[in-house]
Amino acid sequence: MTRWFFQLFWIGVCATAMLWQTHLLLNTPAPTYWLCGFVFSSTVFAYNFTAPPRRRWPAWGFGLLAVFCFLELTIVHQLTVFLPALIWLMYYDRYRPGHGTGLRDYPALKPIAISLAWAGVTVLLPVPLNEWTGTMPLFVGRAAFIFALALAYDLSDQPYDIQHGLNTLVLKIGPRQAFRLIDAALLLTALCAGTLVLLDVFELKTWIAICISLLFSAFAIRWILAWTGWPGWRKAGIDGLMVLQFVLIWISLQL
Repeated sequence: MTRWFFQLFWIGVCATAMLWQTHLLLNTPAPTYWLCGFVFSSTVFAYNFTAPPRRRWPAWGFGLLAVFCFLELTIVHQLTVFLPALIWLMYYDRYRPGHGTGLRDYPALKPIAISLAWAGVTVLLPVPLNEWTGTMPLFVGRAAFIFALALAYDLSDQPYDIQHGLNTLVLKIGPRQAFRLIDAALLLTALCAGTLVLLDVFELKTWIAICISLLFSAFAIRWILAWTGWPGWRKAGIDGLMVLQFVLIWISLQL
């Protein structure tokens, strides 16, 4: 039951945490219940709609819930969802979803598509339209952070990808270069957060909290990927770095 919970729901928890993180960092209006429900439900659906039946059918139920929540969103929110949804649709082949086609068939585009979709949903979606220009450093930093986690996912999936003939950036450049790229992406996240400090968007203590989370992530990814046994726990651990970052930022704002 614990494994099933993490397989199905954990990614939705992480997406919602990233949504609220944007609210905390930019001091924007708190996400509504409908917006949180949409992000949580749509993420659960997107990551499980082709899973084995034990997760697939609940995921489709959350897909229907996501549609209901979407209809309750403002028109601006609905239009903002369009681009991430388009990226997600292009990520899969429309005839054979989940079989390594679509954008997934292009090694460099796969992690980029994932990072842009996540940044669009968790940065632009909760921010009022007239404040989007000020979110660009956070958007780039969030995309870089998710890019690093996406590469970690591909490192975890190497045996599966090789067995099924899937082409990934990690398999192209090798683990050593992949870890270097992960570190570079995490550094870019820190630099983007530093830019927001210089712009007086948030305080130095919050930047320090972000840097602590990123430094921990760099070491944790290597440690997590060294786990043996069920690969799904490695992915849950990688996703958990999003929740850790959210918690550290929340703590910094209470000091």
